[in-house]
Amino acid sequence: MLKQVVLFLSIFFSVNAHSDVGSPWSIEMVALNNGETRHIKYNEITGETLWSKNLVWKKIIEPEPISNSTYEFKVVSTGLNWRTIRIDKLTGQAWKNSRGTWAKISLAAD
Repeated sequence: MLKQVVLFLSIFFSVNAHSDVGSPWSIEMVALNNGETRHIKYNEITGETLWSKNLVWKKIIEPEPISNSTYEFKVVSTGLNWRTIRIDKLTGQAWKNSRGTWAKISLAAD
């Protein structure tokens, strides 16, 4: 009986410990004013981002390579459109999705 309990506990804790490891993907959804929705899938480590319309994922293009880091995403509806922004939480660099391509947001010259 003790062997069975130990076996169960070792399996239970090993599954729990690894349930979210290697799963950096998250998803957001916004509703548009015309009743449609947009779905945004993103990788919090690589920054890779895709959006869907009519059940097809489309990649948001990276104009230049970005490093693995810790990325955060915000997605909002603006009526009949949607906007998303990405920030590298380690460096502070941010990008805006501009017509399917990430556009780097620069500091204003003083």
